[in-house]
Amino acid sequence: MISFIKKYLSLLKQDFFLYALLSLPGLIFYFVGLYQLDAMTLTACTLGALNKFAAEFLTISLIVSLLHVMGFTRASFFAFIFFLYYVTISADIVLLVYFKERFGVKYLMTLGGAQYQFMLDIRMLLYLAFLYLFPFFAIKNMWHKPGRHASAKKIALSAVLLVVLALFTPLNFMKGYDVFFSQHLMDTTVAGIIKELLTQKPQYKQMDILPEDLQKEADKYNLFKPTNFTNKNTYDRIILLTTEAFSNKFIKTFNPKIPSDASDTFDLLIKDYPFASLKSVTLSTLYGLSVIFSGHPNAELSFNNDYPLSVAKILKEQGFRTVFLRGANEEYMDEHIILKSAGFDEIYGAKYFETIPEYAPYVAWWGLTDRQLFDYAVKYLKEHKDEKLFMDILTVDTHVPTGRNDYLGQEYPPLTTPQDSEDLRELYQRPNMPRAFGNYNYDLSLFIVALEDAGLFDDRTILIITADHPFFANLDTGGLFKDYRPVFDEVPMIFVSKKPILEDISPDPFKSQQDIAPTILALAGIPAPRGMFGRSIFEDISRTVFNIKDNYIAVHNASGTKFVPLNSNDKEDKALVRLLYSVLKKEDPQTPHN
Repeated sequence: MISFIKKYLSLLKQDFFLYALLSLPGLIFYFVGLYQLDAMTLTACTLGALNKFAAEFLTISLIVSLLHVMGFTRASFFAFIFFLYYVTISADIVLLVYFKERFGVKYLMTLGGAQYQFMLDIRMLLYLAFLYLFPFFAIKNMWHKPGRHASAKKIALSAVLLVVLALFTPLNFMKGYDVFFSQHLMDTTVAGIIKELLTQKPQYKQMDILPEDLQKEADKYNLFKPTNFTNKNTYDRIILLTTEAFSNKFIKTFNPKIPSDASDTFDLLIKDYPFASLKSVTLSTLYGLSVIFSGHPNAELSFNNDYPLSVAKILKEQGFRTVFLRGANEEYMDEHIILKSAGFDEIYGAKYFETIPEYAPYVAWWGLTDRQLFDYAVKYLKEHKDEKLFMDILTVDTHVPTGRNDYLGQEYPPLTTPQDSEDLRELYQRPNMPRAFGNYNYDLSLFIVALEDAGLFDDRTILIITADHPFFANLDTGGLFKDYRPVFDEVPMIFVSKKPILEDISPDPFKSQQDIAPTILALAGIPAPRGMFGRSIFEDISRTVFNIKDNYIAVHNASGTKFVPLNSNDKEDKALVRLLYSVLKKEDPQTPHN
């Protein structure tokens, strides 16, 4: 038996160093993922890393042998295939760095219509060249081309060993968040996407009354408790500012390393008005907005089913004009259609602004500059001054990865002073996210002054400043976010109004983006639908944050954090997954309101 195993394992011995070398990018991805997901433990870095290396090694063996059996022998062709393979790994690394998520199906949806000017950057071109030349020279100089019969044996051996590794790895018999994420990072990017496409996700269900098992699960998380809560002071002109990629790390109140002039508007507003720090629930704009509008953590459920719950729909039913302004192209990913289904009657974006001579010169890169978008918002609000109105403004100048490069002639004051270090002054002079948020801080101050000058800050009006999603990456930031603190990745929410909010913000630390929709409704004097997972942040109640990923759910509350695979066989896990794929649409007539 031992001699039989040695005989077949010897098939992999000849090209061991080649396969090991070509496995390094996958191993780098694994360690980047552990770091970004806060799972860099001894177990993950030893046992998990060995498992990942074996998985990559066998996958590389399978690819090389399969191509050879198919008749390919040129190093240039092998290099091209591995170039594509490494591009997918690179995409995974980028998503982990910027969003702490793996590259999956939902990000494939965003590829069309995105901005790709960065691909012409010399650094990017050199990186892409490396992704080709690295496997080219490795194959050319290290591959011991066997007979095709031997390659066929390698295919069978590698496939069998991959199956054995998947079924019998020690990680399968261990628990813990580090083990969970080690297994989460084990698949190659391509394999992960294929698995996601083949895995049948739970079916969406709309219910009037929860079945008993789901009601028990909801009770565990304090969900769907009847409430008539509304604020004492209410508003019928509500401006929701969903700043692109905004998080607390760019505010000096939370991060003393931020220059005062790059954050003075934010800091003053936080000092003078009610403020909350929210846990993020999802990432990417459409997903973030969907959670914000619906108060439901399952973004795909909402936008794929015409938003069974939507703050915009509810306000429209109450006589509000609903309008969505964005700097980017309104037709990107069919969002002009999706946002209509969310309840917005009017949607204006870059394609619209290109038709207006006053704004057309300021449309470039991802879209209209934030300053001009704010200018249009003020004019629109003045035109509809006497109407009840709900407006969402989605900015664009702080879009990843660097923020706007060219402000098209718009001038900004310095963000640093001569007293700041040379490195800090240099940092804020080149395109990057700190500079983008420093300039946004200035544009926001102009917007607030313009609202005041137009007489729009009256007792009817409230401006709510928050974000569509946070920004996680710390690239090209000059050490501004070291030492890291979890609050850096939370989303700010500031309430600016002339008429004061009389209630205190809930002290519960698990306030999240799920709570934005019910908070808006309460400020409009409308109780939130019972089926919303969130509650007004002015309501003192314990909360749970549900973050739905491609193949698992992260659950955070006062009891701790747990991860629930979508395909879990555990009875309680199954109930939770069903709950998160359901919408409680109507009130339960058996349960009276408080």
